[in-house]
Amino acid sequence: MSQDIDRIDLMMDYLRCDLSPANRRQAEKLISEDRYKDRLFAIVKSLFIESKKTDWQQARESSLKLASRLFKDYQKSKKRPGANPGINIFDSRMFPLPEGVRPAKVDTSRLKYRVGEQTLELSLYPVSTESYELIGQVLDLESDQQLYVKLHSSGKDDFEIAADRFYLFRFDRIPKADYTLELILDNNKIGTVALQL
Repeated sequence: MSQDIDRIDLMMDYLRCDLSPANRRQAEKLISEDRYKDRLFAIVKSLFIESKKTDWQQARESSLKLASRLFKDYQKSKKRPGANPGINIFDSRMFPLPEGVRPAKVDTSRLKYRVGEQTLELSLYPVSTESYELIGQVLDLESDQQLYVKLHSSGKDDFEIAADRFYLFRFDRIPKADYTLELILDNNKIGTVALQL
């Protein structure tokens, strides 16, 4: 495995023209030694060409947004250790679609949070210009107790629903607002997530 990694590094240096003339000839000899290395070089070359088409500035901006949000959520969790606040680890609204992928007709988004030892996955689908359908699932939760999910917002109605045995839940129509989503298991709050619709 480490030999393959070394070969790939050498091939990448060859493609970037980062080798001296002597090392370049050595790389060409290595590539043409056998069929396996020739095929490996073809794969590396096609990946290298594809990577040149990538908009690295856009990817960099998305990564910075996600990193700053991760840090902000982490700082919040340090201030309130008992509340077990969720830390956003993925937001599909921050990353550009890969080339060749058509956008959905509706503006859906996927979110993923780390809440204590559990992972919370959410999907948001616009129902109207002022409301969303919210579907979610709590992963890595092992309990025989009933899980309830509550949504609180100042100035809006509160919502509560029981999750099924797979910890799946669905809110049909939630008005746009800033919410606090609470996960409640056996009358104990096991986590909270700040959610902006």
